[in-house]
Amino acid sequence: MGEKVKLGMIQLCGCSGCHISLLDLHDQLLKVLPQVEILFAPIVADMKEIPEGIDVFLVEGGIRNEHEKHLLEEIREKSKVVVAWGTCAAYGGIPGLGNLYPTEELLKEAFSTGTVDNPREIPEEDIPKLLDRVYPVSHFIDVDLLLPGCPPKPEHNLELIGALLEGREPKISKKIVCDQCSRKREGTYPEEFKRTFEGTPDRERCLFEQGYTCVGMATRAGCGAVCPSANVPCRGCYGKTDAVLDQGAAVANAYALTGDAALKLPDKLGLFYRFSMAAGLIPKKIHK
Repeated sequence: MGEKVKLGMIQLCGCSGCHISLLDLHDQLLKVLPQVEILFAPIVADMKEIPEGIDVFLVEGGIRNEHEKHLLEEIREKSKVVVAWGTCAAYGGIPGLGNLYPTEELLKEAFSTGTVDNPREIPEEDIPKLLDRVYPVSHFIDVDLLLPGCPPKPEHNLELIGALLEGREPKISKKIVCDQCSRKREGTYPEEFKRTFEGTPDRERCLFEQGYTCVGMATRAGCGAVCPSANVPCRGCYGKTDAVLDQGAAVANAYALTGDAALKLPDKLGLFYRFSMAAGLIPKKIHK
C-alpha cells in the first residue's frame, strides 16, 4: 500500500472500547504511527467529511440507525479495505441484545421514565431514525476483514496493522476458547447450573462440567482463556468461530446435553447470544 497507510477510524453503535484498546499498545504505537496517516477519526479530532482514498478503515460498533447506515455505505465507497473492528462491528455485540425488544418499547424505556411533575418525551425531530434492530457491519456492506474481541487485545490490533502494512492476511485464531483453557475435562455433564458466586469453582476442573455457565465451547479463541484463568466462566465476547454459522445455536447444542439442567436456566438467550444476537440465524425476537 505504499510507505504510509491512509487510515480511517469511526465509532458507530459501540462504546469506544476498541479505540481504547489501540491506545493500550502504549509505546508500541510509536513504531506504528510513523507508517500510518490518519485521515479520518472523529473520536480524535472534529472531522466532518470522510475523504476519498482511504486505504484501511476500522469500523467499531454495529449499525442501529439510518445515519450510521449511510456513513457505513460511504466508508465502503471511499475505502480499499474495511475492517469490522471488534465484536460489536462483527456480530452486533452487547447492543444486539436490544433486538429482543421492539424499537418502540426500547424508546419508551429510555425516554418515558421521568417523574409525574417532569415527564420526559420521546424525541422525534432532528435525530436519526432507528432501524428495526441492531445489525452487524457485514449486513450492509462487504467486509474485508473481521477482528473480533470486546475489545480486541492490543496485540491483535498490532497484528492487524502489521499485516496490513506488510500486505498479508492477519493471523486470527480459528480455534475455540476451550483449546486455550488449561482446565481438565472429564466428559461429564452437570445436573444443575449455578452462578459463579454460588460456591467457589475448582480451579483445576472444567467450569462447564462443574455447572458454571461457560460458553467457551462455541467462542473464538484469542483472549488466552483469560476469564477461565481468573476462575470466571467465558461469556463469549470473541463471537463465533468460522466453523459454525450461529454462536448461540452452537452453545445451545452443548447445553442441550445436560437435559433438565439447561431447561432451568433463567435467561437462555442472554447467555447463548450475549455478544452475537445481531448476527444469529434468527437475529431478533419475533413479536406477534
